[in-house]
Amino acid sequence: MNDRKMTVLRLVIFCVLAFVPFWIILPAMNAHFGEPVYMSEAAQPAVYALGLFGMLIPSVAHLITRLVTGEGFRNTYLGVNIRGNGKWYLASVWVKLAESAIGALLIWRLFAGELSFREAFPLDDPKALTGMLLLQLAFTLVVFFPAFGEEWGWRGYMMPKLLQLMPKWAAVLLGGVLWGLWHAPLTVAGHNFGVDYVGYPWVGIGEMCLMCVLINAFLTLLTERTKSIYPASFCHMVSNNIGSEVLILLAGSDALTTAVDQSQGSTFFSTYVPLLLITAVISMMLLRKPNAEITS
Repeated sequence: MNDRKMTVLRLVIFCVLAFVPFWIILPAMNAHFGEPVYMSEAAQPAVYALGLFGMLIPSVAHLITRLVTGEGFRNTYLGVNIRGNGKWYLASVWVKLAESAIGALLIWRLFAGELSFREAFPLDDPKALTGMLLLQLAFTLVVFFPAFGEEWGWRGYMMPKLLQLMPKWAAVLLGGVLWGLWHAPLTVAGHNFGVDYVGYPWVGIGEMCLMCVLINAFLTLLTERTKSIYPASFCHMVSNNIGSEVLILLAGSDALTTAVDQSQGSTFFSTYVPLLLITAVISMMLLRKPNAEITS
């Protein structure tokens, strides 16, 4: 078997191993609890366990694929490689924090523009707010390992294979769609968008695919430039736990929070997607440079 066919085979095996668990477990959980599990209070302990261990599935798929196909363990992206790459490690955290902060301000202006800045963000007790933000950052570190679980699979294995088979833009697009579809059982179960929206669950699945395509560009850039999976893992953990709406919950007034709740998810396309698109476009421009090659 030639190298290209073997790469395709390994990619298919990886995707099957990564996709099958959620497509079995989540429908079974929905049936057991009689409703989408993310909407069920009784299911919350199981949901937390699923979130913790489910994010490890892509890494397990990565590991098994290497073993069953005899690929070995070269070019695993497990090296830290921080020397000369400090700016990318910093970018992995600060780009997402900047997106969240700008997004919170956009949400205020677009959905609660009648409120002054002081009314939207009272900041009455700066020390308490700083403490809450630091606590949230500390909590974010707790989810580093689940974030790594996804990243070692998607950016540490899937993307290098796709980049061997097709142009960078196509690899980022297809990789993002695959990543988004992996979330589909979660979306059906009410994760991310709930179930009370027009077009459930197909609109939610489409939104997740769009979001994953855009985020995939930046995560792939981080991985390619550092040849390490850790910056993407840091970025993933920050993205999951310190988004715009989290900042609004921590620093925003009750009036601002109410306005966000009443937006019925429209903040996604009006604030979140444009910011992700800007980051994705810049990332793709950088990926097009001659030295932007990921090898497997």
